[in-house]
Amino acid sequence: MTHRSRLCHIVIDVDDLDRATTFWCQALAATEETISDNSQRIYRRLRLPDTEVRLLLQATTDCKSAKSRMHLDIETDDLDAEVRRLEALGAVRYDHQRERGFEFWVLQDPWRNEFCVLPTEFPTLLSQRPTWA
Repeated sequence: MTHRSRLCHIVIDVDDLDRATTFWCQALAATEETISDNSQRIYRRLRLPDTEVRLLLQATTDCKSAKSRMHLDIETDDLDAEVRRLEALGAVRYDHQRERGFEFWVLQDPWRNEFCVLPTEFPTLLSQRPTWA
């Protein structure tokens, strides 16, 4: 028997769904999708502008206890400006890396989940995105 599978969600644990929805929608130019009322108290699903993969925010009261084993990478053509923009949304600088001639920032969202801000990796794809004000 044949079947299909695909990555459909990247899940981020948060303790405040409304605040997380605002943060990640603004950080990634995402839009919230409607989900069932039963799910709405535990999840929020966000549509990203560049992919069919969704970001799923999951409410939890569990405390973060260690380094995240998975994270998001955000590419930018202006590292300093993007870090400042994300800080204005509530992110905090966690670690500045310079490895193998490659510079990037590790930030934490308001729930201490790490994500990275990198210089441009895919210039053609990045050029298709609108600029931030």
